[in-house]
Amino acid sequence: MSNTNDEIWTKIDYTVKDPKHEHEKPYDIRYDTGGVMPSTNLTNEAKQVVIHDFRSLQDPRNFEEYGFSLERLGCTLTDTVFHEQKSIEEVYYPVIEKILWDKFPNADAVLILEYNLRKRHAEFPAGENEINFEHAQPVTLAHIDFSLDSATKTACAAFGIPQDRCRRLLAVNFWKSLQGPGNDWPLALCDHRTINHASETIVADVVYHNRFTENEKVYYNSNHKWYYFKNLGDDEIVMFLQKDSDIEGGGGVVHSSFNNPRVEVNAPLRASIEMRAFVIFA
Repeated sequence: MSNTNDEIWTKIDYTVKDPKHEHEKPYDIRYDTGGVMPSTNLTNEAKQVVIHDFRSLQDPRNFEEYGFSLERLGCTLTDTVFHEQKSIEEVYYPVIEKILWDKFPNADAVLILEYNLRKRHAEFPAGENEINFEHAQPVTLAHIDFSLDSATKTACAAFGIPQDRCRRLLAVNFWKSLQGPGNDWPLALCDHRTINHASETIVADVVYHNRFTENEKVYYNSNHKWYYFKNLGDDEIVMFLQKDSDIEGGGGVVHSSFNNPRVEVNAPLRASIEMRAFVIFA
């Protein structure tokens, strides 16, 4: 791509490779331990990257080739859901299920796990450590939400499925900006073919006060190719792979929000929804 109008130069946080993680598993603690132990044994560093607008590359095979694609909802989804959250499960879950059934018609089950709403505070990220934000804020670290093991265990536990009934399991995410055009802190997705998962990702514990799971952190490589979808319409949503048990290690699309230096003047602050789902082949 040579069209610089489609390029954004910005920074994304990556995890720093640390020799101690050869004998000490990485972790993030998501609650206040009262100083009993450090909240993490990980270090991050910001790396400059170029992010391309994916619009000119849209094709029916995008999900299979890049690991992500743009899908049509067949209805509008806007920031009104912040005030009508009941409609998410009643109206939009069936829409997401249809997209997945259309993509995987031979699956035995399509199951939606949860959704999360985010709304950027005007002080983010400067006030990230000082302000108790009302809503979840954009995530600025390159990551994959699940390890393959945690995706499998989460799906089986949440829906009461024996693990031996999951011949193949896919964890799939959907992401949508809700504020309309403006592109404030959009989501960047890395072409999964440019990631060496064996050498460039590491499984980390994510610990809450009453449970724990795993995700994957990512080490920087200049070969990574990043994309975003400019000006998502009210009826457009991004679908991307988190894990696929048919891929060694599970694969998955590394993603992160990013500060957009080309954001339009007076653009609305980022508001978004993300939904996690599982596709199961028995």
